[in-house]
Amino acid sequence: MKYEIPKLLKEHENLIKGTFRYSNEISFKREETKPYESKLGGCPYLENNLDYPIGENGKPMLFLAQINLADLENLVELPEKGLLQFFVTNDDLYGLEDPIFVRYIESYIENEELLVKEHPYGNEEYIMNLPFSHSGKMYFKSREMPMSSSLDLFQETFMDKLSEEEYEKLSEDCYSSDSRIGGYPYFVQNDYIGFDDDDFLLLQLDIDDECGIMFGDSGNCVFSIPKDALKNRDFSKVVYDWQSC
Repeated sequence: MKYEIPKLLKEHENLIKGTFRYSNEISFKREETKPYESKLGGCPYLENNLDYPIGENGKPMLFLAQINLADLENLVELPEKGLLQFFVTNDDLYGLEDPIFVRYIESYIENEELLVKEHPYGNEEYIMNLPFSHSGKMYFKSREMPMSSSLDLFQETFMDKLSEEEYEKLSEDCYSSDSRIGGYPYFVQNDYIGFDDDDFLLLQLDIDDECGIMFGDSGNCVFSIPKDALKNRDFSKVVYDWQSC
């Protein structure tokens, strides 16, 4: 649903609308997924067990999510097809201080007989380290959203142009939690990564009851990439952060 400018902020309508971005809001269902579908956890698309990434600590990395890009709408910065896979280091900090791995698979096969069917490392220890209790299928809904009030850029954009009352109202309206691709991230504490106009939100995973998503104490995670790097399909430039209360 598109953000409707309230009466209090009508005189700033053009300024606010100038920050609008499309996002694809994610909902989750505890459903079985095909190897190439958009999913939270489970088994990623693998043609061979040897394709599964191992972290610098020698452990199999945690597979958080896979996005089938054909499922998304209005996100012109992304490739039109292919898969994006998100892995973080397997430790009790969900890889916060260690290298991450985002893999782009431009083309994939759909013959499931030729693909890995079960997670090659999905043992009890691995499952215990995941920031969610259930895997599931992702569903997407496109919408336009204004800039998130948790960004440093929000303060830079609006602080000097709005009255205190107006600024407080817009800040409340632009509380952009929930899981999404595109649009703007929400930071539980601070915008440590300095997300700005030149960045793209590749993935935000937020608290979800259906699949039990939670990073730390009521936290979420953000994967961001510079738009130039995204244009060049250079996913080594992805920045990852998670925060909790």
